[in-house]
Amino acid sequence: MRSCMRRNVDKSTSTSQELDTAIMATIDDLDSDINHLHARIATLQAHRANLSSVLLSQPHLSARLQIPNQNSKSSDTAQRAIEQQSKRNLENIYRACAGVTAYKVKDPDPNAINNGNILGVSIDVAVGGKFIETYHVLLNWRLRDGRRLLRIHKHTIPPCIPLQQLVNKWLPTSGKDVDTDPEQDLVRFGRLLRKELVSWHMRVKAVDDMEKDAGLSNRSSQEDKDASNDNTGKVLNAFVSDDEASDVEEDAIEDGPVRILEVESDAAVRQVTVTWSDRRVAVMSISKNGRVEKAVCRARDGSRDAAMSRKAVGPMVGLIGRLNA
Repeated sequence: MRSCMRRNVDKSTSTSQELDTAIMATIDDLDSDINHLHARIATLQAHRANLSSVLLSQPHLSARLQIPNQNSKSSDTAQRAIEQQSKRNLENIYRACAGVTAYKVKDPDPNAINNGNILGVSIDVAVGGKFIETYHVLLNWRLRDGRRLLRIHKHTIPPCIPLQQLVNKWLPTSGKDVDTDPEQDLVRFGRLLRKELVSWHMRVKAVDDMEKDAGLSNRSSQEDKDASNDNTGKVLNAFVSDDEASDVEEDAIEDGPVRILEVESDAAVRQVTVTWSDRRVAVMSISKNGRVEKAVCRARDGSRDAAMSRKAVGPMVGLIGRLNA
């Protein structure tokens, strides 16, 4: 009797476990289907928005909608949609061609100055036909003798860009003479700030191209993978000092073929240092337009290599080839 009861209990337990497993599998399948449907809906909404923008951007669509004996309510709705799309197209044209656009925003802080009214300047940076980044400068103002003097409220400009120098020159808030207001030129400020940002991004891209020419980008990723694989399941020898390990690595590098070990630059990319495996070093000063103005190259024994220094002077494009020639 007891054995029969145990069998019934075991059967009920296994049945409940199988039921729980089936329910969990069903829930997982439902979650997967729901996620798939959400992704499909997002794709269709994006496709619908794209088709709507293309349709509303047709040049003669507004004239075609102005047909007599047509529903005025639907026609007015379509006209408003066309006007909104035309404004958006105009904004995109300005952003693509000008690169610097102004807009108005509202500070939600109830205690903000000027009732929260802020003038924003958007700077779009494109390098190689692709938009890289968009930077923003938010400006507020103070009244002085009936005139508005702009000043920086918030910004997203990198620290390596000389923003304060441009502000002091083109958006001064106090002049030499207290009785006269300083002259401010927001247009010139925006143009020069965009020039600084574009030149900085181009210098960064030039350094990346130098690393690719030197074969450092692919090698660094491969070395990271090898290091992670080598350290798995291994115990480091604590009795070997770092100096001894570095000496062994340097000896192995010097015995191998001569190659570039590192291409290093500062945050503003105004100074670039190239280090070879045979202990040669080249330190170069970079101008804002991406040219090597000055270069100091040292040989393995520490003496100055004047010939290589002369080769380094020039554009950053092809610099690795000139140094290895």
